[in-house]
Amino acid sequence: MKTFSQVLSYILPVMYLLVIYLYYTIFSGKTKSLLNKTTPILIGLLLIHAIELSTRHIALKTMPLSTAHDAFSFLAFSILFVYMIIEMSLNNRGSGIFILSFAFLLELLSSFNLTWVAETSELLKNPTFAIHASLSIMGYTALSLSAIYSLMYVIQKRNLKKHRLGLLFSQLPALTYLEKMSTRSVVIGIVLLGIGIILGHWQAHELLGTFWPKDIKVIVTDAVWILYFLSYVLARTFKWPGKWMACLSVFAFLILIFGGVLLMYVLQSFHKFN
Repeated sequence: MKTFSQVLSYILPVMYLLVIYLYYTIFSGKTKSLLNKTTPILIGLLLIHAIELSTRHIALKTMPLSTAHDAFSFLAFSILFVYMIIEMSLNNRGSGIFILSFAFLLELLSSFNLTWVAETSELLKNPTFAIHASLSIMGYTALSLSAIYSLMYVIQKRNLKKHRLGLLFSQLPALTYLEKMSTRSVVIGIVLLGIGIILGHWQAHELLGTFWPKDIKVIVTDAVWILYFLSYVLARTFKWPGKWMACLSVFAFLILIFGGVLLMYVLQSFHKFN
């Protein structure tokens, strides 16, 4: 099992690179015949990546999320998963080469940080915690993609206003699609992170005897989710223009990053396993 997982870990970056080349040919207009083949290819890549994560989980007998290899690999998996949902729902592949390139770089970094030292924390062996952590990471990934789409929207809108479109920007999705991609990413992030938060509070009740532990990471995560949820509801209610939503998404993401940096290097939290 270990050998099989290890082989997949080294093959996955190559597979991601081949998929990126496919999207490059579509983006550059070199081929249109493969447009309907991208979704099955993405599903296949997602399944292979899921097998790699599962076999590593079995080999380590714990949730593989605590090392650099595991974190990078699962982030790549999350990006692929969220992007695939967006592509399937909107039927637009114009951003694939950019988004999947992030996934490729993360998977490549993962392959250079391969280790088989199992984490000793019993919490990482708990199925409920595994689902909580996985959904939370996927939720954060979706919110990150929303910020990327929003940034692309702002840049594209500015270039259109100045009539300054080169080959690169002329191939990007239209503003309406970028707006929908950003909004769809926010919805996916709210749902996945929301479920992850609920499971996290349930886990806290099981282990600590309270649904609301006085932990800074819990407080920040809840606050970020509420910020995104309220922003989405207000935007839908008052029909805020796309530029407002794009700027708000980027601003919320910067808050998310700032909070993450504080949690990692300044503040103390029980969400540490090393």
